[in-house]
Amino acid sequence: MKTTAEKISLNATRKRKSRWGAAILLVLVLGALSFIYYPFGLGAKIKADVLVLGHAGSGFMSPLNPFNPLPSNSMASIVKAMEEHGADGVEVDVQLSQDGVLILYHDVDLSSMTAQNGFIENHKAADVIGLKYKGGLFYDLFHDEEIITMEAMLQRFATYPEPPVLQIDLRNHNPERHLYYAQTLLAMLQKYDYPFAKLMFISPDPDFLEAFRQVNPQAPLMLDTGGNFDAALKTVVERKFQGICAEGKSASFEQIKQAKEQGVFVSLFGGKSRSRITKMIKLEPDAIQVNNVEAMRDLLE
Repeated sequence: MKTTAEKISLNATRKRKSRWGAAILLVLVLGALSFIYYPFGLGAKIKADVLVLGHAGSGFMSPLNPFNPLPSNSMASIVKAMEEHGADGVEVDVQLSQDGVLILYHDVDLSSMTAQNGFIENHKAADVIGLKYKGGLFYDLFHDEEIITMEAMLQRFATYPEPPVLQIDLRNHNPERHLYYAQTLLAMLQKYDYPFAKLMFISPDPDFLEAFRQVNPQAPLMLDTGGNFDAALKTVVERKFQGICAEGKSASFEQIKQAKEQGVFVSLFGGKSRSRITKMIKLEPDAIQVNNVEAMRDLLE
């Protein structure tokens, strides 16, 4: 026969189990409702005139919401954004090898996602192109992607009925190579007859952008705010750049409106969850480099 203390302890244990059981059930129910509510289009749609751009292709590796095992800037990531989820275009990060080959890679150092290390600009292209992406054992079970050249992406785009919107994040760590980088990139785009109407060149460094203007005065230039929208907008207006790029969390509706009133094209980046993407859409930018193209497409009318 149990003592009073044992009965109290037993009841407390049962209550804890009951609470945990209820919590687990609630999570399962909410998950089921989310599955039904969103994929089948039962959520409220938003009417907005905004370009849907894949951020570094299909965004960045993610374990859930959504599960994404594809490395940013990989061919499969870009193809998924464009051909499966119907993006209007993509934003990609372009780096220049020591011997002048344009390569897609997001991070500063190769060691972040490959077995190699160092800046791409300090390596010959042959040492970088084809390196396997390593995102960790879990992610690597679901992909077999490798570093590609910008030209490989342009060759894929050349099979499309028309060129997609392409916003290029310029990655260069040596100011002495700014002009060489601009010449190389513009020559590659000219080789594929890529129209400036579908392009934007992005950097937080105004002098880097000016190198593109030096090569071609018509090059469309977009300044990355670096987190300070007002200061960046002032620079954009003073230097007569065409656009401004900001993280969705660091820009307000009023700031974006002010920029657009001055004829400045506004791109936001980020957004994986539907709630975050919805908030960015309601800021009314011209384009969103989104981490979850499928969700954004589903949210728009």
